[in-house]
Amino acid sequence: MANFIAEDFKRIMRGKNYTQKLILVNSVVFVVLNILLAATSNTTGELIVRNIGLPAGMVSSILKIWTYFTYMFVHQGFFHILFNMLWLYWMGRIVSDLYGSQRVLIMYIFGGLAGGILFTLTATLGLIPSHSFLIGASGGVLAVMTGTAALLPDYQIKLLLIGPVKLKYLALVGFILSTVLDFTQNLGGKIAHVGGAAFGLIYGLQLKKGTEITDKPVAVLRTIISAFKPEKKMKVVHKNKSKNNASTKVFTGNYANLSETERQQKVDVILDKISQSGYDSLSKAEKDFLFTMSNR
Repeated sequence: MANFIAEDFKRIMRGKNYTQKLILVNSVVFVVLNILLAATSNTTGELIVRNIGLPAGMVSSILKIWTYFTYMFVHQGFFHILFNMLWLYWMGRIVSDLYGSQRVLIMYIFGGLAGGILFTLTATLGLIPSHSFLIGASGGVLAVMTGTAALLPDYQIKLLLIGPVKLKYLALVGFILSTVLDFTQNLGGKIAHVGGAAFGLIYGLQLKKGTEITDKPVAVLRTIISAFKPEKKMKVVHKNKSKNNASTKVFTGNYANLSETERQQKVDVILDKISQSGYDSLSKAEKDFLFTMSNR
């Protein structure tokens, strides 16, 4: 059984579904951390959390610069991680289907960074106690939520006992319930919520206009990462052209003549292409086919 679980983990981490990857990493960190906390003393446990949580104050956070990234994968409470991962799963699926799975990762990481920076700035101003520290994925998750709502404000989700609700209203209610209602509780966390939500909103609105605001920082990050990677030897691969052409065939023709199975297969191929490269990578024929099928 352990081998099956390990294989599932490998499959997810090797795949291109970043929503699944984020959920898996958060879940593994949650389990490992809580095992460590249960097996160690309170003093040791607090030391562990403080070294992966983001400390309040600009100077202390710079001395632990890694915590700007680690904090957004750390949860101690079960319901904290449960609701964060549910929101991430629901919103991540929508973004992945229409704009590509990589955009979920971008919104999550940059939203988490925005929330963390706003948290440390607020602490530096003395509004948050200097001994505080920040953990949780809420900043990144709220960035995904508000970013999705900005991209697809009128997209409807069917809620149990309520019925269809537009995404813009769902995101607004989610933000109010998690952040605005009571600032006297968990002020630092709610400041991070505001930072993440603000980034997601700006990112979504700009992306809707065709502007990818994270292109430059992502390019810099890739350059840094590639500098530490060993050079790969070139390898010549002879591809089967006929197989390649079959898999990338443009969908044309009379859709009415296709069987239901063939239609579904074509839809699956298009959705997979969207998940990997985004909606804009589709040809006009593919977009027309998807539109036709969605209105059947």
